[in-house]
Amino acid sequence: MTTTVIGVFEPDSVRKVTQDLMKAGFGDRDIDVIEGEEREIVSEIVGRGYDEADAKGFAKAVKRGKKLLATKAPDTQVDRVVQIMERHESDADEGKAQEETKNSRPERTESVPVIEEELEVEKRKVARGGVRLTSTVHEQPVEETVRLREEQVETERRPVDRRLSEDEAEAAFQDRTIEMNETTEELEVSKEARVVEEVALTKTVQEHEEQVKDTVRRTEVEVEKIEPSSRRKS
Repeated sequence: MTTTVIGVFEPDSVRKVTQDLMKAGFGDRDIDVIEGEEREIVSEIVGRGYDEADAKGFAKAVKRGKKLLATKAPDTQVDRVVQIMERHESDADEGKAQEETKNSRPERTESVPVIEEELEVEKRKVARGGVRLTSTVHEQPVEETVRLREEQVETERRPVDRRLSEDEAEAAFQDRTIEMNETTEELEVSKEARVVEEVALTKTVQEHEEQVKDTVRRTEVEVEKIEPSSRRKS
């Protein structure tokens, strides 16, 4: 399940809070600024699971010039969101306190900052090789044996001694031509291109977890009270 966490910030702090939330793994669709008229803001916040009294309190903060930043987070990440928001809210409160004490004119103020490093891990794509397909044309001799058919007309004279009838005799003494054609088979060679195999490239994506180990530094400030030096009376 998911929960919406809403924080109140100075306008110039919203961008920094958003950047820190995105560094923590939240996306653009999880983070949005609630704006509009008071009635619209109350309706929007009530729709996100807050009671009407809290919603009206947020709307009043907007009328005072504040910004409302809403973040939708899984229940396991709610504490992380609250921690990030509270850090910036405390920074804003500290700035306000400093503004209110400008006129107190302290005699002397010195401070030692507490500095802490944060580990930031980013990803970038690098080329690690690949596969290239190249199609080239090769020629190779082939041969086939084909049986061809040839026709030949042969003439044969045979002696015959037979009496013709009157009809056969009459027909025999007329001009007559008989033809018989010879045929032969010749080779006609043609080629047909056919797809006999395909080579395809397919890219698959695999993910793995890699643990990053490093050290970060943080300064610690110790407060020690200095006692006045004792005096001995002679």
